[in-house]
Parts: sequence; structure tokens; C-alpha cells
Amino acid sequence: MNNAAADLRFVPLDAGDTATLDAWVRLTTDSAEDVPLSAAPPCAADLTGSVRFAPPDTTLAGEVALLGGQAVGALRLVLPDGAPVAVVDQLLTAPKERRQGIGTALFRRARALAEQHGQTLLVADLVQALHGGPPRDEGPAVFAAALGASPSDGPEGVHQWLDLDAHDPLADGIPEVPAGYRIQRWGTVTPDAFAIAVSELGRSLGEAGPDTWDRGPEAIRTSHVRRFERMRVGRGRRAYHVGAVHEATGELAGFTSVSKTTGNPEHALQGMTVVASAHRGHHLGLLLKLANLAHVREYEPRVRLIETANADDNHPMIALNEAMGFIPQERWVSWEAPAAPAG
Repeated sequence: MNNAAADLRFVPLDAGDTATLDAWVRLTTDSAEDVPLSAAPPCAADLTGSVRFAPPDTTLAGEVALLGGQAVGALRLVLPDGAPVAVVDQLLTAPKERRQGIGTALFRRARALAEQHGQTLLVADLVQALHGGPPRDEGPAVFAAALGASPSDGPEGVHQWLDLDAHDPLADGIPEVPAGYRIQRWGTVTPDAFAIAVSELGRSLGEAGPDTWDRGPEAIRTSHVRRFERMRVGRGRRAYHVGAVHEATGELAGFTSVSKTTGNPEHALQGMTVVASAHRGHHLGLLLKLANLAHVREYEPRVRLIETANADDNHPMIALNEAMGFIPQERWVSWEAPAAPAG
């Protein structure tokens, strides 16, 4: 069998290099057969936008592997600010080019890129089948182990999917809003009145109180949610939100978010749902999710599959999702390897 790795040429994945960017999008799209059937296919607009707009507080480092002028592999790392880790967002070999050492070459490039940026550890989330669940490809874990990676002590999690053709959580309607609260809808861009609250609720997972929030105009402009929205809009994504407002104080007691790409009309992603600790015990989490599902279906009537993920120790949210009809499909397990190989 030929070893193509020796002839590879690595080109940075750069938004200004249209030819390489287009080749990477085609490679990722053509490799979609590796994605579980219930997950959304790659969206070209989302992929292209992701190169131009990194998540807040991160840097992206990516390369495309070329062989004879053709894109045969790709690598992308997410480098969180102030952390020693490099998250492997993508390590992909074209299906027809596998078993030629390209994946191993990409892994070595990942280590080199991580070292160049001063990171000491590579981490990646790998999919694993649930007991009694659908089968999942064990190849990535076997590949990682062969190259010296191992499961980390970090959190594991579970992916759940809701098939609206099989189960309608809104069949019995939306629960009544508890006394003292009102429901507020908004779209992709958060109203100024809630920008700081959304940022702080998301950052603290509802544990920090309003008295700790910086409410000045500069805080609104530079809050996490504003930077996250810039990324979301740049990737062509739409989002739908519902919040619960405490009427006596006007404070945002909690919110939930669903987003979707432009190229996948049947798929959506259930994002964060968080309720401030002072407002728990009123079943606001379920109310927010159901109200937002109605919001999504009003504007995105073709949505059929909704994906979500939670750390496996988040038992209340996993149980709430199951009560809505979400079905566990697979686990994700964090693996790690040192950026510099032993020796």
C-alpha cells in the first residue's frame, strides 16, 4: 500500500485563500457520510463563516493537506485564550485516501501547530456508542489510542435528539407562566436590556446574582453575548430565544436558545437553557424550552430534528429533555495527548 503522507503539502486554512477554502468545504461536505444520520449535514455557509469568525475568546488554527493539488485531509484547532490546551475541532482524511498515513501526518501537524501556539495538550471529544443505542464507528478511538492519546479525567456527555415527526412535545400545549413572571421572545440579536443578563447567566450558569453584573454601556457593547452574536451572524446562523422576566424587578430570570444553519432547514440545535438560582423551583426550564420550541416552529416550520448535548452529570437537564421526547443517541468522551510526543 502506498504511503501518501510523504508527498503531502500543508496549506493554512485562511479566509483570504478562496481556492483552499472552497476545497476544504468540498472535502468536509464529501466526507459527511461519517456523520451520524441524525446529525445535521455540513452547511457550506456555516463552514465558510466559521473560518472568518472564531468563537469569543479563542483563536483558530487550521490547515488543509494537499496531495497532487487535491485536498485529501484537513485539520483545525481551537485555541482558548489563557488555557494550555488545543482542542481538535477537525482531523479529517478524505474517505478514498485513508489507510495511507494521512491521518497520522495530520495528527503530527496538530502537535506541531499546538506547540507553535504555546499549547501543551491536545484534547478532542470522540463519539462512543451508548449501551443499547445505535452503533458508532470505533475507528477514531482506536486511531487516537494508537497515536498515544487516552481518555481524560474531564467531563463526558450525552447527545440527545428530538424527532418531531415521532413525538410532539407541544401536543398538550405550553404550561402556564408562573405568577410574577412573563415570557419574552427575541431572535438572533439579544435586546440591549438583556445583553448583560444573558452574558452573566451563561457565564455563571445562573449562580451569580444581578448585584454582581456590570451594567454600563461599555459592558453591553463588549459583553460575551455580543461577541457570540457576531460569530453567529457571520456564520449565517439564525437563533430563537425565550426568556422569563421577573415582573417585580424586571430582571431576566432565565433563558433558552435554539439555533440553526442556513443550509439545513430540517435541523436545529438546542443550546443553553439556564435559570438563575434565585428563580428555580418554578419549572421555568421546561416552560422556556416548550415556549421556544413553539417560537422555532412558527418561523422554521420545516424543522424536524433537534440536537442537544449535556455533560452526563447534568441529570436535571437530561431528564427534562427526555420528558420532552429527546432520545439519547451517543456519548462523547474527552481524549487527550501531550502536544510534544514522548522522547
